[in-house]
Amino acid sequence: MHLRRSQASQAFLLAANTIATATFLFPIAWMILGSFKQDADLLSPSPVWFFTPTLDHWRFVLDSWNVGTHLANSLIIAIGATALTILLGVPAAYGFSRFPMSGKDQILLNLLSLKMIPPITAAVPLFLLSQKAGLYNSLSVLVILNTAFQLPFVILVMKSFIDELPYDLDEAAEIDGCSNFRILRKVIVPLALPGIICCTLFVFIFTWNEFLFANVMVGGDLRPLPVLVGLALTHRGILWGAALALGVIVALPVLVLSLALSRYMVRGLTFGAVKG
Repeated sequence: MHLRRSQASQAFLLAANTIATATFLFPIAWMILGSFKQDADLLSPSPVWFFTPTLDHWRFVLDSWNVGTHLANSLIIAIGATALTILLGVPAAYGFSRFPMSGKDQILLNLLSLKMIPPITAAVPLFLLSQKAGLYNSLSVLVILNTAFQLPFVILVMKSFIDELPYDLDEAAEIDGCSNFRILRKVIVPLALPGIICCTLFVFIFTWNEFLFANVMVGGDLRPLPVLVGLALTHRGILWGAALALGVIVALPVLVLSLALSRYMVRGLTFGAVKG
């Protein structure tokens, strides 16, 4: 009886996982298939499952929308903001975790509250500030803004990672004559590497998918890739095929990076087994 219940439970979990996976993957599969459909199949009132593939939408996007330039912009912004956020966030998290300071809890609460503010509320003031500072319509303004909005996330998450590392490791390194910076570089960073990679991936994804500031702060050939989706809205209607093809291009780098770092993601999300 117990064996039957165990088998039934495993079968139920397998079915539930299969349904959940199919639910999440179906929109991606539909987007990929739709990018190869002809307009008549895309606009058909009933779903078309069997069709003759076409590359017209891909040719149109690659030839008319200058995807290569905008893809390079997205990579520069995402990589630059991610690197800057990690370089600033990890030492800050180390400081919050290891050193006493006045009003630490209030500072951390303020950092948390920053993540609760909708970015759209700051769009107009930041637009005016970027103009005054001479940063408007440049890639650097998007790197700075994305870093500013993602930095609280990295500090709070990495602080929780570093809190789990035994303080005895710091004391042992101090006895060996290590400075605080050397302790961070030689002890903390290697042990917290899964958490750093996890934060790196999340910051990259958040920055890559950012649309509001990318649409407001830059224009022309400096626009990142996600903003180009708006070009599918024309006076003749929505170019569904082009929009789906561009969607595949936008999603592909994130999917590849996520799959490549999936094992680090699991380790990062389950980090905390080290106890003092």
